[in-house]
Amino acid sequence: MTLFPPPEVQDAAPRQKRWRRAALWGLGFVLLLEVALNVALNVGAVQTLMARSTSRTELTWKRAWWLWPFGQLHLSGFTLTQQNKHQWWQVNMDTLDANVSLTALLRKRVDVQRIDGKGAKFRIEPSYGIEDEPPPGPDYQPWVIQLADVTVHEVRELNFGRVRFVGDLDVQGLLDIKGRDHVHVETPAIRVNTGFMEVDMKPVTRLERLEATAQLDVPFTEEKGWDLSQALSARIQGELELLPLDWLNEHLGTRSAVSLRGGGGKLDLDLRLQENAVASGTRIKAAGAELDVRAGPIRARAPWRVEASMEAARTDVRQAKLRLALAPVRVSGPEGTGAEVPEIILTLLATRSTGQSDWEVEPDLRVAKSRPVDLKMLNPWLARTIEIESGSMTVQSQERTKASKPRDSLRLSVDSDLVTGRMGDIKVLLRAEADVDARNLSWDTKSLSLTGTTVRLSNVSTNGPVPIRAWSGVFTLPQARLSLSPTVLSARFASKLTDTQPIVALLTSAKNLPAFLTSVLNIRNVSITGRVQVDEQGLQLRELKADGENFSLEGHLDLVQGRLTGALLAKLGIVTGGIEFKPGGQNVHLLNAKQWFDKQPAPPFR
Repeated sequence: MTLFPPPEVQDAAPRQKRWRRAALWGLGFVLLLEVALNVALNVGAVQTLMARSTSRTELTWKRAWWLWPFGQLHLSGFTLTQQNKHQWWQVNMDTLDANVSLTALLRKRVDVQRIDGKGAKFRIEPSYGIEDEPPPGPDYQPWVIQLADVTVHEVRELNFGRVRFVGDLDVQGLLDIKGRDHVHVETPAIRVNTGFMEVDMKPVTRLERLEATAQLDVPFTEEKGWDLSQALSARIQGELELLPLDWLNEHLGTRSAVSLRGGGGKLDLDLRLQENAVASGTRIKAAGAELDVRAGPIRARAPWRVEASMEAARTDVRQAKLRLALAPVRVSGPEGTGAEVPEIILTLLATRSTGQSDWEVEPDLRVAKSRPVDLKMLNPWLARTIEIESGSMTVQSQERTKASKPRDSLRLSVDSDLVTGRMGDIKVLLRAEADVDARNLSWDTKSLSLTGTTVRLSNVSTNGPVPIRAWSGVFTLPQARLSLSPTVLSARFASKLTDTQPIVALLTSAKNLPAFLTSVLNIRNVSITGRVQVDEQGLQLRELKADGENFSLEGHLDLVQGRLTGALLAKLGIVTGGIEFKPGGQNVHLLNAKQWFDKQPAPPFR
């Protein structure tokens, strides 16, 4: 007897075989799809797909694998590059794990919901030789890149060209790029573990602690392209060690007369930026060790402190304040002699109302009265003009009262006691004062501008052949500059003299001069102008002109150790005479004096 299984049992076996066969086919299809997907990821198919539609945004990687659809996409050697006519920037990561939507790639979207990266570098630099992006066609569909919940560990470099961060920081954020529309970057958490800020590959600060949040919104317009003018908003808080400022010397130039040494210190930072501008609430405090500044033969040393802040004085008014303090300041000359200023404080208060394009800046300079400076320190420079035997000077800012104007605090007063010295065989006594307009003080690494300075001479007396007794005069310097290496003072000067003793002493010092020249003493309200240069070789006068009632004088002179060389043409009433100064003595030319003088051109300044 043959036994047959029931019909339901007979149908079950083929069904099980069919299910197993379907499962194997399905598994094979998934494996085939998995292999095809990983092959596509590693042979550049995805990159090629993006490159066909945009040449300005590029995604690349060296190796990739993805256990789709259950696992994460794993990339190594990941690079994201964005370029336009103005900027080129790139992000590199050693490794990157991400939850990526595969179907979104088919719709020209890079949609990533979670990224965990390690070992990143960022670099931005100007673009060169990039043509304007052609306008898109009517069917243009830009690539959209959305990276959400991004965490990157061990960011080793942020390179902004000349300025660079190197070290180790962690960052969290998101990135949203839509071609020819906008770029949006948001980083709610940036934390530096260790690192340095560099300028031109030279470390300038060590970051002891730094935390930041930032947001970058870059719109695209057909007129301007990518507009970075108001793109960045951020808050940066931290403590930094400022390394010695010697690195600045390379930026001053090899021919600069100014050099820096030392000055390292600490900086406490709370910087707030809104649309690329410093925002209210910003606080910066810094202090440093002694900074050594050398300017030609002069050396100044001082510890320093800086405080800066930005506040909203009213809803429509912003106010920024910067305070720089140097105390004490020690200044020395070429032979070690010098002076000490107890304190120098420069304060800048800047105010801008809504709608104003420029800041209104109110400066305030406070220079405490210095200890007396021995003027003999100037002899290495001045000795061939006047050799100083005794005398000292002090420097201080003018006292500012409630009724004074803001500009009054920007004036420095230099006062001397009675100075004695010699110009060759002639003994000289004088007292000098100078009023320096600090608004015109400016360095160009080789020289110092002293334009606007007023010099007052008083109690001037000499024992020359024609002595001068207690003369005084005021000279303004509409142009003046002190070069530092070598040390040279050059200036234009102007004065209105009420007493012409120096001119008389100069003219009548020549032997056998006619007595009519002594009548110059009676001339009043004489205006005098010219150019002067003082260097280690002596004093030079050029374009010298003096005018008074029925009197004029012009010429050029060199003074070295009390000896004069040069030529003058003097006119008194109808009488004209020329005077030639030379090492062997003076010659007077009364006949054809003008013709003789025209043949005595002034040599150029040394």
